[in-house]
This record gives sequence, C-alpha cells and structure tokens, in this order.
Amino acid sequence: MAARTDVALKLSLIASLLIASSGVAYYYVVYLPNRDAQLDSEQSLEKIRAFGQMRAEQERMAAQQRELQQRQVAKKATAEDRYQSCLTSATATHDASWAAQCNSIAEKAIADHAECLAKSNLSPGYCDAAYRTRDASPHCTLPLKFATDLDGNLNIARNRCLQERNAALQ
Repeated sequence: MAARTDVALKLSLIASLLIASSGVAYYYVVYLPNRDAQLDSEQSLEKIRAFGQMRAEQERMAAQQRELQQRQVAKKATAEDRYQSCLTSATATHDASWAAQCNSIAEKAIADHAECLAKSNLSPGYCDAAYRTRDASPHCTLPLKFATDLDGNLNIARNRCLQERNAALQ
C-alpha cells in the first residue's frame, strides 16, 4: 500500500506539474501572443491616427499658406492697379494743365497783338514782330518757368503715387 500511495503521490505530483505547466504554457503560447498582437494592433491604429492628424494639420497649414499668398497677390495687384490709375491721373492733369497754359499764352498773345494794333502810333509790322502768334495746341513749347512748374508738379504727383503704392504693399 505504501507503494500504491507512492505511485498515487507521484502521479498526482506529475498531474499537478502538468496542470501548472499547462497554465504557464497557455500564458506564454496563447495569451501573451494574443495580447501582444492586440497591443501591436492598437499601436498601429494609434500611429495611423497620429499620422492622419499630422497630415490633416499639414494640409490645413498648406491651405492657410496658399490663402495668405493669394491675399498677398490680390493686395499687390490692387496696389499696382491703383498706382497705374494714379499715374494716369497725374499725367492727365499735367497734360490738361500744359494745354490750358498753351491756350492761355496764345490768347494773351492775340489780345496783346490786337491791343498793339489798336494803338495808332505803332506800325502793324512792329506789332506782328513784338506779339507773334503763339501755338495754342496742347503740345506747344512753354516758357521755361511754366514748363518747370508743370513738370515739377507731375514729379510730385508721381512720387505721391509711388508712396501710396508702397504704403499699400506693407
């Protein structure tokens, strides 16, 4: 009977070792690989999610950059259009002033010539020589004082146009 007990004890010891080792084997063979696979899957999903968020942020920043560049291009185009309009206006004002001055000088020469002729003691030849007919066209040659003043005003207007454009671009 002691031999039987000894055998039963050995068998129960072997069975308990088998049961214990099967639990350990299950832990290492089944549970850990499943858990690691699940963790790997979660980490992969987290990496994909993080990459998606990073990509969305990059796209948002790129869209903001494109929008900023478009606004700057539009601002520059508007400033350039205003500058060209300002230059056109300044040139038109200069040309109109030049033409008015030419006309004024021509009318004064005609009036002075008529006044000279009205005086009885002066000869018509003298009046024609002293008060010659002036060009009344917008492209006449003005005396230096008038031409310098008008050209100076044109340069001032052009500089003002340039300053306004530069201010709009900042």
